Amino acid sequence: MKLTPKNWVNFQHYKHRSPPWIKLHRNLLDDMHYQRLPVASKALAPMLWLLASESQTGSIDTSTEEIAFRLRMTEKDVLTAIKPLLDMGFFIDDDNVLAECLQDATSETEKRREETKKETETEAPEGVDVSLWNDYLKVRKAAKKPLTDTALKGLIREAEKAKITLSDALQTCCERSWVGFKAEWIEKPITTQDRPNQKWDATLAGIMAKGKELGIEARPGETEGQYRERVRSGRA
Repeated sequence: MKLTPKNWVNFQHYKHRSPPWIKLHRNLLDDMHYQRLPVASKALAPMLWLLASESQTGSIDTSTEEIAFRLRMTEKDVLTAIKPLLDMGFFIDDDNVLAECLQDATSETEKRREETKKETETEAPEGVDVSLWNDYLKVRKAAKKPLTDTALKGLIREAEKAKITLSDALQTCCERSWVGFKAEWIEKPITTQDRPNQKWDATLAGIMAKGKELGIEARPGETEGQYRERVRSGRA
């Protein structure tokens, strides 16, 4: 990697390289582009100027690993802080190696983001219809309440307390836009505003009884959610 400070020869004049000091012009205080840099980049710039002063050509011709060691930084921090300096033209990447390193670092960051995204995506629990599960996740997303393992365990626990399946609990959550579920919430009579004349569908047992009354039997391979909807609509 070969990194050269912009206009370096116009501001630094030495008979011999590796001087004990470099010129730092006061007008840097009013340089809008410099002052808008991230703090890490503003701190790194003078350190890079010092490294450049050691070279006969006024440039830094070494690896990011060497720069990181000299400045007692990590390579990741060096790359992150250098990028704004390159973007704003304070340094020039003569051989474009650094740009490739930055691109690789960006690609790696995106890869980690994708991995993290996949890790946070929860598969539908056993016995829960995928479409119902996705609907529930949408409810939580709309409320900006990501589903955690703890929250899911709480749902399962409350469903068991209410003596209904997790699928029933999630169905109720979707219908009422609830992000969570408590057993006592369905122990109270359902108001007519919630579901007129259909108190029987508060539990799976009620659904099954109503299905038997209407002569609607569960179909092979049909999920509980699908059967519940057929009974509610009265479709045999």
